[in-house]
Amino acid sequence: MIEIDIRKSENLFIMSAEGAIGAEDFKSLADAIDGYINEHDAIPSLVFRLNGLPHWKDLGALIAHFRLVKDHHRIIPKVAIVSDSGALAIIRPFVDQFTGAKIRRFPSNALEDAVNWAAMAEDHPGSFEEIEGLPSDVIGIDARGLISGIDYAETLEPLVQEKLKMHNKLKMLVVAGPYFDGYSAGAIWDDARFGLNHFTTFSKLALVTDHDWLRHAAKFFGAFIPADVMIFAMDEKQEAMEWIRT
Repeated sequence: MIEIDIRKSENLFIMSAEGAIGAEDFKSLADAIDGYINEHDAIPSLVFRLNGLPHWKDLGALIAHFRLVKDHHRIIPKVAIVSDSGALAIIRPFVDQFTGAKIRRFPSNALEDAVNWAAMAEDHPGSFEEIEGLPSDVIGIDARGLISGIDYAETLEPLVQEKLKMHNKLKMLVVAGPYFDGYSAGAIWDDARFGLNHFTTFSKLALVTDHDWLRHAAKFFGAFIPADVMIFAMDEKQEAMEWIRT
């Protein structure tokens, strides 16, 4: 089932979806979007509130969903997904390859943040925010939104190069909290390239996150790098900061 709340003042459709979604739900949504565009001569952005991962009721629903995406993906400017589902963070980079809309995921308690992002003309998909108050040989970053290759080139790499002027070895603290949305397809390769280029740069790496998929990936790749790697939960952030300082 899909419930639709139209906010004309913000040019938004806010939708709540849960359970089995039928073909009639997708058709009603498509008709509502088309009717809105014809009446207001404006193309709305979409905000989806998801409780878990909804599923198609039957094959007809799947076909109706594909038709909705096919007919609208090149014109809808933004899609905000409000959900705590970890699966969405994993599939996001691949979804980006098949739609022209800008897509961003928000935690379930951040509906207004999602609405504000979807309503504004600009797009700030993600960023590495430097964490202050750490020793000079420590790089601390808070990953937010959808990280792209630009974030590696314009933020992280310059930070590393600047600190390498003062230290032969560095330490890194990475926080990926509820506002972390994953990596774009290009950033996945940039992350791998960054790791190879700095294979021996870091003596200690600390990851603070509650995203299970990211914790599993860090455990796997951490076994292959010559650095001490520790993984902390979000409520252990202070312990991580103390560990990385020593």
